[in-house]
Amino acid sequence: MVKFYLIILNKKNLFKIIINFIFLLIILNIYFSKIKSIGLREKKLKIGVVGVRHSINIGNNLIKYAISIILKELGFIPYIIGTKIHNYNINFVEKNTNLVIIKKNFKEIKEKDYDILMVNSDQTWRKFDKHFYDYGFLRFAKKWNKIKFIYGASGIEYWNFDKKKIRIMKNLLKNFTGISVREKGSVNLVEKYLNITPEVVVDPTLLIDKKYYLDLIKDYPNSNYINDYIFIYSFSTYKNIPEMKNFLNKASKILNYDIYEYPYNNRSIVEDFIYNISNCKAVVTSTFHGTLLNSLGKLLSVENRFFSKDEKPDVNLLTTPLYINYSIIKELRSKSINFIKKSLGLL
Repeated sequence: MVKFYLIILNKKNLFKIIINFIFLLIILNIYFSKIKSIGLREKKLKIGVVGVRHSINIGNNLIKYAISIILKELGFIPYIIGTKIHNYNINFVEKNTNLVIIKKNFKEIKEKDYDILMVNSDQTWRKFDKHFYDYGFLRFAKKWNKIKFIYGASGIEYWNFDKKKIRIMKNLLKNFTGISVREKGSVNLVEKYLNITPEVVVDPTLLIDKKYYLDLIKDYPNSNYINDYIFIYSFSTYKNIPEMKNFLNKASKILNYDIYEYPYNNRSIVEDFIYNISNCKAVVTSTFHGTLLNSLGKLLSVENRFFSKDEKPDVNLLTTPLYINYSIIKELRSKSINFIKKSLGLL
């Protein structure tokens, strides 16, 4: 016999029912989010990591290496995608990542190839060639129903896109689950012209533990110097900058350090670069790759380490330990990894 129950509602028990219903929805949402997260991890989904062309640039190589490592740590299978410039030696990324080379255009990538697509960091919003909307905004996948996000886009120190380009960018960014930039200075530009407030994340090379870099050189047969030395890494030789030349000659004499100027054109030997950074007594550099601190200088209180070419740096800084508040780095790293997780639907 079927029984029917009549529930007489008044304001008091109606309110309780509504509260209980909302609570149930919250519990279900948390439950299914966890199920989704577990499912993503168990399936070992493939992530197509799209970036600018593969080249001999050390920073470019290390960014692709680091983002590959962090995505593996999160339980995914990353593929590092890009065109290849000239006939440069790209052995490092071929050896240390799942490398995919675009031969003609990004339409070579098919929807079934990857479960998720990600735009990588290094200069992806700088227009190098005709592939700009593909490597920076995934134009080739605009109709694909997949998770798409951008990690730490860089390359827009100033805005040089006209109304037509802005319209294309806005249209392509509509279905992205997350958009972030590498430099704080880019936020205002993106907000003003694209009507998007991106998150600020750290350079991908700061996402992984230093053990991954030391692993690259554990068997590296390098013996540039037996003596203590200052490692110079600069776009142009320090000998062409009078103040820097005088500073280094003075430092070498006072501290009894040799000077080793790394040949900037020899940028393909990533392990050699890491070895020298790891084994030198001091580093003098004019490149972003040499510090990564340009945008973090004030936050980490290391601004006294930066000098313009007309200033006279203090020789004593070369023997003064560089104290960095690693809790800040840890916090920034955690925030940046959480951005990736959020974009992937893991949080």
